[in-house]
Order: sequence, then C-alpha cells, then structure tokens
Amino acid sequence: MFNRKKIGNNLRGQIWVETAIYTLIGLTLISIVLSVAIPQVNKVKDRSVLQQTTDSLARLHEELLTVSEVSGNVRVFYLTLEKGKLEINSSADRISYYLENTNYKFSEVGTPINYGEISYETRPYGSKYTIVAWINYNASMDITFAGKEETKTLHNGVHKIKMENVGDASDKIHLDFDLV
Repeated sequence: MFNRKKIGNNLRGQIWVETAIYTLIGLTLISIVLSVAIPQVNKVKDRSVLQQTTDSLARLHEELLTVSEVSGNVRVFYLTLEKGKLEINSSADRISYYLENTNYKFSEVGTPINYGEISYETRPYGSKYTIVAWINYNASMDITFAGKEETKTLHNGVHKIKMENVGDASDKIHLDFDLV
C-alpha cells in the first residue's frame, strides 16, 4: 500500500533542508557576533598603539631635553611605529603623532587636553576619529630637519632618528633631526 521508496526520499530531502537551514542560522549568528566584536577588538588595538606611541613620544622628549643641555651633543633614538604617522614639523617647532581612521574616541572631539608635555586632540574623520598627540617646542627650541625648515613624516616601521644640538639660534636652542 505504501510506497517505501517515496517516503524515504521525502525524509532524506527534509534532512538536507533542515541541515541547510541550521547552517544558515549558524552562519548568521557568527556574522552578527563578528560584526559587533571586530570593531571592539580594533578599538582595543588602537588604544594599545596610542599608549605605546605616547610612551615613545615621552622618551623622545626626554632624549631631546638631554641633547639640548650641551651644544654639540648628539643622540640616536629608535622609534617603532605600528600604525599612524609621526610628523616632525620644523616650521612650527612641533612633533606630532596622528592615529587616523580609528573607532577609538580618546577624548571629546575638538577639545585639546594635556598630560604632562604631551597634548592630545580627537578629531572627526568621517564616522570615525583621528587622534593627534603633539609636543610644542616653539618657545624653547628651534627644530630643523637635515638643516632645513621642512616637515618630515615618518610612517610604519622602525626609524633611527639622529638628534643634534647645533647650538644656540638667537635665544633658542637649535636642534637638528635627521634619519640614520
């Protein structure tokens, strides 16, 4: 009376449909979890990169102060940048670090804050942010790069920065930077 072959085929088809539906549900859940987790992981990474770079800026500042004590003094500083860029701006006598295109909001947008010698500002970058950390030397030092008033930008990688106290320029200490 019953056609066993027909019933068996229907059950096998139903098993495959259920398997496909469960697989799609699982993939959808994984996608939702990843879409929430990945931006949070990137925030933590960017916070870590900013902290490491801030520590490097503080060490660079200490080296600059040491070099500035005696005319003719020379130091080599190793700087590792994982993300972002470091800018040595000779015309403004300022060293700045930029962490662009990040989900990490360090501070209120557009409000500069100071921690010791380092100033920070969070700027809008589309729906994300750019965090800028800088140290101004315009009151006490005249900074040049390879003897010129120019801006040098360093990107990811390890950099050997040579700092030399060239002497007094009027009432400021003249420090010259170069890459080794």
